[in-house]
Amino acid sequence: MRDLLRRFRRSRRRDPQPAILMYHRLAAPAVDPWGLAVHPDRFEAQLAWLAAKRTPLSMPELVRRLQLGSLPDDAVAITFDDGYGDNLAQAAPRLQAAGVPATVFLAAAAIGQRREFWWDEVARGILSREEGLDVDVRVNGSVVRLAFDAMTAADTAATDGWRAWQEPRSARQRTYLDFWGALRNASAGARDAALDRFRELAAIPPPRPDDLPMTAADVARLGGYDVAVGGHTLTHPVLPQLTPAEQRREILDGKWLCEQLAGSPIDGFAYPHGAVDAECRAAVRDSGFKWACGTAHGFVAAASDPFALPRIFVQDWDAAALEAALS
Repeated sequence: MRDLLRRFRRSRRRDPQPAILMYHRLAAPAVDPWGLAVHPDRFEAQLAWLAAKRTPLSMPELVRRLQLGSLPDDAVAITFDDGYGDNLAQAAPRLQAAGVPATVFLAAAAIGQRREFWWDEVARGILSREEGLDVDVRVNGSVVRLAFDAMTAADTAATDGWRAWQEPRSARQRTYLDFWGALRNASAGARDAALDRFRELAAIPPPRPDDLPMTAADVARLGGYDVAVGGHTLTHPVLPQLTPAEQRREILDGKWLCEQLAGSPIDGFAYPHGAVDAECRAAVRDSGFKWACGTAHGFVAAASDPFALPRIFVQDWDAAALEAALS
């Protein structure tokens, strides 16, 4: 019976399809509500499988061959969003050892900051907090109440494995989602002011160095590992919520700063939060980028829009799970 099941599963597998893989960081954080972290050992196993079973390409090469109509069915490209420090410390040496190129899309204003990305700081400050909290924080003119009791064993169990796209299991998780949503939709200035107030009221301890974004020196070293740099705006906003002038400022200023950091022109872009419409797509094209990635789940096809390329969001999978996701 087991052999019959294996043969049935094999019979259902599709032929390979070109894919762009989306990663964020290589780490094992205490809380990870958006599933952004892949353990370095699992990443290494994923790379070994990709190098053996697929044809890894750089993003510029994948786009070039897509436009020429010569993209191999088993082509795969690796991308990282945001610019976490572990992209250099953990990912780059493993990529080099496996002979696999990659692209890192930088939220440029975060490079060199000694604070976590805001979504990580909020997750740590709420989901990992031992004490209770009951404070109000103003975000863009609205008040968000942050209220939950001290951590219990039930809270710990509820948080273990919980993801933000699932129904919240506790007041703590509901609070996190409310605050995250308000910050996501705020302007950069309003978000920074709200985070400053949150740090003050909640007495957030300093982050671990391993959880910080890359420094300028880190970015300069990426090229030695065959890791290219791409744009991801200046402050990681939801682009469709901005005016056309604000969109272009975010895109162009981010592009300019990335090019200064990388020491070379950049051609590729990734939309923050995956949020894209016709206007910001045009703004990216008009800003001099040659291609752009979204977060829509899917494989690359001949008809794929080069300014809204789909990607496969890779989670903390073993090699078998990655194979299944690409089958």
